Amino acid sequence: MRRAQSTPFNMVGAVLLTCVVAATSLALTYEVTRDRIAAQERAAEERALRAVVPDAEGFEVADDVLEQSVDAAQEIAVTAVYRALGPEGNVVAWGVRVAPRGYAGPIQLVVGLDRDGEVLGVSIISMTETPGLGTKIATVDGWLDQFIGWSGADINASAREFDAIAGATKSSVAVREGVVAAGRVWSAALSGREEVDAP
Repeated sequence: MRRAQSTPFNMVGAVLLTCVVAATSLALTYEVTRDRIAAQERAAEERALRAVVPDAEGFEVADDVLEQSVDAAQEIAVTAVYRALGPEGNVVAWGVRVAPRGYAGPIQLVVGLDRDGEVLGVSIISMTETPGLGTKIATVDGWLDQFIGWSGADINASAREFDAIAGATKSSVAVREGVVAAGRVWSAALSGREEVDAP
């Protein structure tokens, strides 16, 4: 029995065949899991919104204020703005989704702001921070509560008082920057809106 010769054509063909099989497998896996992953992301976002504005009847995306919000947040990515709706469909609060850069990557979080621009809460949707260090921003009891009551109208003054977590300073500062960005969004894009001032 003769052994196949190793020629450049055979080697390139084998590599190409391997690449095609791998790419096809990845594409099929993506197609099978895409809807499930999107549903899980929507559910995580809904939980985060409910955590920061628990009394809301529902939430609606406020695309009409997103562009102005992005400008107001300066260097922090604003990925969405939500109206938190009351029983009559009136706006009772706002949810601002921001993505400040932490130690290991963006930290996706939602900041709830009442109609007066006061922070109602902060909830982390996802992050890639170092387990046991950067992840403490989500696991240390009550740490995120220090942001409650910060004023969007005077966010820079609020941001002066801040307790970082030892060993997770960059992650802590990223969360603070996200809250400050949400406060700026409220000041620039949300504070003067009729729907906020309506009873």
